[in-house]
Amino acid sequence: LVCAQKTIAQVLVHLHRGDYVAAEKCVRESYSIPGFSGSEDCVAVEQLLQGYDEQDEEQVSLVCTSPLLRYMDDDYAKLAISLKVPGGGKKKAAAAAGRDSEVSAGAAPPEEEEDEYAGGLC
Repeated sequence: LVCAQKTIAQVLVHLHRGDYVAAEKCVRESYSIPGFSGSEDCVAVEQLLQGYDEQDEEQVSLVCTSPLLRYMDDDYAKLAISLKVPGGGKKKAAAAAGRDSEVSAGAAPPEEEEDEYAGGLC
């Protein structure tokens, strides 16, 4: 879908400017495009927004280095590769390793929060 590629490009530009709200609005407006909702493009851009919002550097990197974004027009592919999450981001693996060491040190394991969006937004 050409429109879906335009949506991804717009989202990349908005996120590079640090404007998460505009990026999210762009995706919401794209749901009205026939075939966008539930498509590979839609899922990728939702994962990108989620990772960016949660400052999950690993998730953002996975989406931005996926073939879907890597094989876009060169300028947008470069934007995707250079996209950084606000606040420096975090790595899930490092956070998990930190939790494991706390548990082995005798600390009580942290309780997991219930994620109402665990199954995804679509």
